[in-house]
Amino acid sequence: MSSAGSAANAAAAAKFWDYFQQQKDEINALAAQSKQDASQKIRELDSSLREAFIYLPPYDQKRLGKDLDELRAQHHQQRASTKLQGFKFKSAVAKPNNALATTSSSVTAVISEEPPSEGSTIQPTQHSTGSSHEFTGISDSWIVADMPSAMGDGGSSIPTDCELRDITDSIVDLRPISHSLRALNCHRIQNSIIICGPFGGSVTVRDSSTCVLVLGARQFRLENSQRVDVYLYCTSHPIIEKSSGIRFAPYPAELRTPSIEEEFGTSQLGLQPNSFDRVDDFNWLKRQASPNWSLLQASVLPSADVWSLVNDASRPREKLAQAILPGF
Repeated sequence: MSSAGSAANAAAAAKFWDYFQQQKDEINALAAQSKQDASQKIRELDSSLREAFIYLPPYDQKRLGKDLDELRAQHHQQRASTKLQGFKFKSAVAKPNNALATTSSSVTAVISEEPPSEGSTIQPTQHSTGSSHEFTGISDSWIVADMPSAMGDGGSSIPTDCELRDITDSIVDLRPISHSLRALNCHRIQNSIIICGPFGGSVTVRDSSTCVLVLGARQFRLENSQRVDVYLYCTSHPIIEKSSGIRFAPYPAELRTPSIEEEFGTSQLGLQPNSFDRVDDFNWLKRQASPNWSLLQASVLPSADVWSLVNDASRPREKLAQAILPGF
């Protein structure tokens, strides 16, 4: 890189550092007035940070990422201490501790045939606004998200964020809302399958294990995770950090329906090569291949019959999990 380019990156990094600190102060001040607005600001700051990775040095990336994680954890702790108001509870099958909280979003909660483990106290919630979707505390469920009915059949033209937190033994299908997304943030996904169509934004997954991710995005980052299979279409190098047992494969051809193909076009992802196999491991700087990730070989890829279970109206969650979750 030229000296002029290095100087420009240094100046941009310094400017972003100041911006980041300012946003932190604003979020802390806003949290006392509106927790929902503070959540939105955190998501926007997260997206800005990932976009700044192109010029931020590795130390700044890690330092600011840690600061943002601490800010998010502090905010989530504050929200957990306050009871959510104004939600309506409903589910496709009425079961204790398995109702999804919904607002104006038309979200379908399909509870699969297996009951939750005895003694479970999980209180799952789903909350959607015009600018974000949140799925929290989901267990033993098959969730299909849909656009709010107020937005009409064409969905929203305003980009939205989506957060998944504390998802266990479940399947979450985000394909109906993927065209509206600008960022997908996943935290603590365990023994679960996340399916999302292509969108022209970023995906961040943290603190997850034994799960399958089906995704199409411009950027992908995985942190502090183990035993994750990623079926990916990504136009930049995927990034992993503090992770192991990660396997990559291209976005499944069996799931590229006409509507998904249309989204590949509108998101412009389909105009660029898929870099799913050009993974950067931030914890492996040697010339030899990183031992923390590998490519899924063709001989072990799920068959078309297995992928067809994703669209099976009976929602055979356990059958699909046994077929594709790593370690089963």
